[in-house]
Amino acid sequence: MISWHNAPDYRHKGYAYVPDVAHEDEEGIRKAGHYVIHAATGDKKTISGPSYRWLTEEEFTTRIDNMLGGET
Repeated sequence: MISWHNAPDYRHKGYAYVPDVAHEDEEGIRKAGHYVIHAATGDKKTISGPSYRWLTEEEFTTRIDNMLGGET
């Protein structure tokens, strides 16, 4: 189960993965929210991700690479 205590800490190309428990229903089922913050600017963006688990590091880096359009 996702929790604030087991949220991963990934960084790639100046962005940090900042996952959050976006919603918890009456049965205690939690849904994930997926965000990135740019270290230099502080800009926060929502990124796509699975509803009931955190992103893997590979999924995170792929999303950042896609978001940047192949920039290095």
